[in-house]
Amino acid sequence: MKARKLELFVLIVAAALVGTMGIAATTSPAAADKTDGGKGGEGRDIAKWNFDDQKAGAIPAGWKVATTGAKAKRAKWEVVADATAPSAPHAMALTKTENIGETYNLLTAGQTTLKDLALDAKVRVMAGKGNQGSGLFWRETDPNNYYMARWTPLSNNFRVYCIKDGKPRRLANVNIKLDRTKWHTIQIHQAGQQILAFMDGKKLVDIQDVTFTKAGAFGLLTEADAVAEFDDIRVRDILVENPKP
Repeated sequence: MKARKLELFVLIVAAALVGTMGIAATTSPAAADKTDGGKGGEGRDIAKWNFDDQKAGAIPAGWKVATTGAKAKRAKWEVVADATAPSAPHAMALTKTENIGETYNLLTAGQTTLKDLALDAKVRVMAGKGNQGSGLFWRETDPNNYYMARWTPLSNNFRVYCIKDGKPRRLANVNIKLDRTKWHTIQIHQAGQQILAFMDGKKLVDIQDVTFTKAGAFGLLTEADAVAEFDDIRVRDILVENPKP
C-alpha cells in the first residue's frame, strides 16, 4: 500500500512539473497547437470547412472575394467537385484569374476575426504561367493590409509577407521543393508578434513582426495568375499569456 501511494505521489509531482515547465515548439504542428512557441496556451476550434455540404459552382454564404493591387481584377472562386480532394467530393478552388505581377486573389472565410490564431489548410497548385503562389492570409483589416504565407512550386520556395497599403514586404523565404501534383498542408500560427509557419508538418519559419497587432479576417490566397484548390480548412484561437505589444 505504501509503495502504491509513493507511486501515485511521484506521478502527481511529474504531471505538475510538466504543466509548469511547458514544451517548446518543434517541427510538429501538433506541438505548436499546444504551445505556440512557448508563449501561448491551449486553443479551441473556431471553425472547420471541407465544402462537402456546399453546392458546386458557388462559394459559401458569408465568404467574400477580394483583390489586392491597383491593377488586380476580380478572380473566380467556387466550390468544385474533386474525387481526389482530401475530404472528397468537394474542394474550394480559384478557377479563373486574369491577374499578373504583384496582385493577390483573396477569399475571406466568413465573418470571424481573430488576432492570435492557428490556421491551416490543404492546398494543391493547379496552374500558373507567371506565378503559382498559393496559401493563406490572416490579420486582414482590408484587402490591402494583412499577413500572408504562400508556397510556389514554380520557384520552389515558401514565403511569408506583410502586405501594407497594398505593397508586399518579404518577411521570410525558405527554399522547398515539393510535388505540385499532390496535396500539401500549410499551417500558420501567430501569437502576439511571433509568426510560425509549417509545411507538411515541418517548421519553416519562426519570425517576429509588429506591423499588424489587432484582430483581422483570414482566408485563402493565390498570387497573380496562380490557380489552386484548397480543402480541410481549420482555424483555432490561441490563448496568449502576457503577449508583447
